[in-house]
This record gives sequence, C-alpha cells and structure tokens, in this order.
Amino acid sequence: MFRRRRDFDPRQRPRARATAVSAVPLGVVPVAPARPRRGIVLPVVLVLIGLLAVTMAGFVFFVRAETAGMIAHGDAQQARLAAESGLEEIVAMLREDQHNARQWFSRPDRFRHALVWAATYDRQDDPVAESRSRTEAFDDGEPRVLAWRYSAVAPDTSGLENTLRFGITPESGKLDINLATEAQIRQLFTPLLVGLQIENPDELINAFLDWRDADEEPRLGGAENEYYNTLEPPYSAKNGPLDTIEELLLVKGFSAAVLYGEDVNRNGYLDPNEDDTDETFPYYDNGDSVLDRGIAPFITVWPREPDTALDNKPRINLNADAGIIAAQIADAFQEEELTQATIDFIVALKQQNFDFSQVGSAAALYAGVDLPESGDQEEGDAPASGLLADSPITLEELPYIMDRFSTVAIAQGGPQLLAGRININTAPFEVLTLVPGMTAEVAGAIIATRSTLEAEDLATTAWPMVAHIVDLATFQQIAPAITTKAYQFHIEVIGYADHVQLFRRYEWIIEMVGPLAQIKYRRDLTRLGFAWPLDDDTVIVNDS
Repeated sequence: MFRRRRDFDPRQRPRARATAVSAVPLGVVPVAPARPRRGIVLPVVLVLIGLLAVTMAGFVFFVRAETAGMIAHGDAQQARLAAESGLEEIVAMLREDQHNARQWFSRPDRFRHALVWAATYDRQDDPVAESRSRTEAFDDGEPRVLAWRYSAVAPDTSGLENTLRFGITPESGKLDINLATEAQIRQLFTPLLVGLQIENPDELINAFLDWRDADEEPRLGGAENEYYNTLEPPYSAKNGPLDTIEELLLVKGFSAAVLYGEDVNRNGYLDPNEDDTDETFPYYDNGDSVLDRGIAPFITVWPREPDTALDNKPRINLNADAGIIAAQIADAFQEEELTQATIDFIVALKQQNFDFSQVGSAAALYAGVDLPESGDQEEGDAPASGLLADSPITLEELPYIMDRFSTVAIAQGGPQLLAGRININTAPFEVLTLVPGMTAEVAGAIIATRSTLEAEDLATTAWPMVAHIVDLATFQQIAPAITTKAYQFHIEVIGYADHVQLFRRYEWIIEMVGPLAQIKYRRDLTRLGFAWPLDDDTVIVNDS
C-alpha cells in the first residue's frame, strides 16, 4: 500500500512555474534585439573589387613597362650592332684601299644613311640610296619600314663653316703632340687659344711642355709635381708622352673648353646653344657665329708607320752595303720604272762611300743637293758635297724613288717605325703649316691641288714636286716630315633606325696592322646626343 504524503492536498491545484520578467518602466516601449544587416556585404565586395582592379592595373602597367623596356633594350642593341656593322664595313674597305684617302675621307655616297638591314628591301632597292636623303625618300605621313642604318661622320676642318663630312679621319693628318717640337706646339696652340679668349696662352703651353718633359723644373707659368701634389686629390705630372689627348685635362689650365672649344657635343657643327653667349650651356661661347673648335681636332698621340713601300715591302735602305742595295734594286724595280743610268748613279754613290745618313730623305737624290762634308767620314772617303749635282733621276722616276728608298737608320729585327710625319693628302691648313720648311702659300697650294688630282697621282710624297707646287729646295726641306700613308684612323659611327627614334653613337681609334684592325681606343658618345643633322638637307656636305 501506498502511503500518502502528509503535505499533499488534493484540493489544491498545481501552481504554474513563475518566470522571471524584468520590470519595464511605464511609458517605455521595449526594443527588439538587433539583427545582422545583410547590405554591408556589397560595399566590402566593391572595395575588394577595387583593390583587385588597382592591383591588376599596376600589374598590367608593370608588364607594359617591362615590355617597352625590353623592346627599347632590343632596339638599343640593334642600334649598337648597326654602328658596329659600320665599323666592320670600314675595316673591310681599309683592307682593300688603306692609303687611298679618296675612298674613305669624304664619301657621303657611301657613309651617309648606309643601310645595314631592312625588312622589305636590300641595298640595291634602298629608296635612300639615290639621293642619300631620308626626307626626300620617305613621306612623313606614312609609317616607315623596319630598317637599320649607320652614318660615319667626321668634323670638317677645311675652313668652311657649318659643313659636314661623311667619312673617317687618319691620325697622320694631325700633329703628334708627343713628338712635336716646342716651336710647333706654340705655332699651333697660340692662335687656337687666343681664339678661345684664353688670356694667358703661353702659361698653358708651358704647363703642357712641363707635363711632357722629363725634368722637374717648371717653366714660367707652368707646373710640375710641386703644384699637382697640392691638388685634391693630389697626383703627379706625367713627365712623359701622353696616352690620349684627353690626358690634357689633367694639365694645369686645360679644361674641356680648351680641348673642345664651343663644340660641346663634338659634332664639328655650330649648334644654336653654342652661339648664344651665356643663355644656355655652354656659357662660355662668344656668340660670333663662328665655331671655335678647340685644339682637339688638330692633335693626336697615335701616328706611326713602318718604313715600307706602298706594296708593304721594306724600303731599300741607302745606308746598307752597296752589294745589298744593288741586289734589292734589281728585285724591287721593273725595267720601265728606273733607268739604268739612275741605278748606276745610286750604286756609284755607295761605292764612293757617300754618307746617306746626312740626308733627311731620298728626295736628296733628285737633281742634287749641296751637302756639307761630314766630320765623321773616314780618311779616303769622298766628301758629300757635289756628289749629287749630276743626278740623272727624272721627274717621272721621283715617285718610285720616294716610295721605295729610305735613308733612316737601319733598325734591327724589321722595318723601322716612323713617327711624327704629317699626311699631306688629308691634313688641314693649320697642321700643314707646321711641317718644317712649309710656307702658308705652299700649304694653301697643296690643299687646293690635292682635290683635283687622281688617287694614283697622290700615292707618294713626290706629288707636290711632280705637280709643280713646290720648288726643289722646299721639297727637299719638307720631304723628311711628310707622308701620304695612313695606319691609324679616328672613326665615329652613329647607328639608328628609320622606324624608331633611337640611336647609338660610338668612336674608335683603330690601327691597321696588315689586314687586321687593332682597336686602340673606344668610347660611347651616345650621351652627347644624336648631334649630327643627318636629315637636314640644307646643310652643306663636303664631298671633296
């Protein structure tokens, strides 16, 4: 049986469980709990899309910039290769005709807008080939064909203002400042420095002579180590030959304004900024509408040549034994080149112990030259004076005499190297007048005549005599210091395209050693700008 609980009252209903209800003040409406807003997702998505768009735009810009950079880099390489193609073509030409200045000194038909490669035509079909003018060949309104070209350019020092020359420059047409005498240095530098408005040209000349000489005694206004060691940073004077003409920038008083004059972009052409006084750089130009070139176009440190004939065989040295000379003459000359009387005359001179070391060149053999007796002659030797007075050598034979005979000291181990000779076929007036014995009238006559003669007439140093430009005395004076040969060349080439505005500009000094070209010096001039007005058809082009 079950027992009833004492506290259980069946008459009572079960009470509902009370729930806790917070008291709400009167007059206050209860607020339902906040629910999450679905509209906030849209702005977030838009922000993310915007960030993604910006990222993609930056990435696309980066890719396009990289692509443009790679295309520009490729075009720059193409321009460099176009310029180097010009160098290689010039070297190939020099292998065939190295000493013939007519082939390379001024050839706008060959070196202006020369085609390297084009997408749709070759050199024979090049529209520029006939006139050498891109402005005439192409309509500027039409897109240009993919094509790469080069131009070989050089300053024109003929005296004509604002002219261009398309060609290369032999270093033998300049003054070698390492070997030049003090008189030659003063004669060349003084008017050039005065033209540059240098107030103390003698001090600059003395400073250069101090830099070149071997002693430590400074000239008036010059400088030696005592001065250079006080500079910051200090350095010493060279006291020896210069390696490049730019080394002059280390010499007291010399600057780019002295070396290059107003021609700051080194194009041999008077640009507007080089003729406006102090309005734009350079601030030292005088605004006289005449280009002051400085001294750089007239000086060099490179020329030297072997004592060989035009056929590259060693010259017959007249200081050798009589038997050797007779055998060499028989081997070197054909019957029609020298008469037997001339051969007998030369051999007879050797048999009489004539001292050819007294004469400066083989020019002394022609028509005789009165020489003093040598104090070094041994007893029994015939005196030098009068032996050449009855020379049978004719004017027709003189070119062969000058080409194949030498009077320099015999060198051991090969042909003697000759230095400091000036090329009469290419040197400007300022340099020609530096040849010992050369007058201004003769220099002017040489320049006026050389453009009218054929290449074969200019082959040897005999041509001023054959052309009746100089008299015998003058010819014999200038002959030891002149040449018509070239072995070192200054070459400046610009590589560029028809379809893009991009270029590369380089310069080289090369030396031809047989068929090989040795690069002595190379410099990138691209930072100086295109500079040369290659497409300005109003510019006068010197083709002489």
